[in-house]
Amino acid sequence: MSDSEERGLVGVKDVEAVAAEEMDRNAVARVDMEHNRFPYAIVWGPLCPITCCFPCVGHMGIGDSKGRIHDFNGPYSIGVDHFMVGEVWRYFVVSGPEDRGWDAAIARADREYEGRMHNICCDNCHHHTALALTEGGRPHGLLSACLLVATKGKCTCW
Repeated sequence: MSDSEERGLVGVKDVEAVAAEEMDRNAVARVDMEHNRFPYAIVWGPLCPITCCFPCVGHMGIGDSKGRIHDFNGPYSIGVDHFMVGEVWRYFVVSGPEDRGWDAAIARADREYEGRMHNICCDNCHHHTALALTEGGRPHGLLSACLLVATKGKCTCW
């Protein structure tokens, strides 16, 4: 322990580090549609041509703290920063930079689903997103995650 630390003195570097950490914590996570970045958000896109016949059917993913989308896009496959259906059509911001466990929750869901077979009806991208939310302390099932995006989500079209 240094003499300064022993006396309880705080150096300039310590103050700068605390200020930078505080700025990071209070920074606003910005959605960047041009670059397909949706931090702390659930995202949805259409599965053409199925969505044309059944408008409620689509593909879902979840954005990490940097806005990269994670989605269960096939058997034993998690896409990161490459949304399976291309561009996001709807999104709902769930949290913000103050949520320190967000990325860890998504990583746990990714690890779980990269070991699973994709089943279009019973174990799919919606289930992966719901697990990430639940792992992060927001218990959401498949239906509630879908309803959040459908009823409270924003459209990227306008």
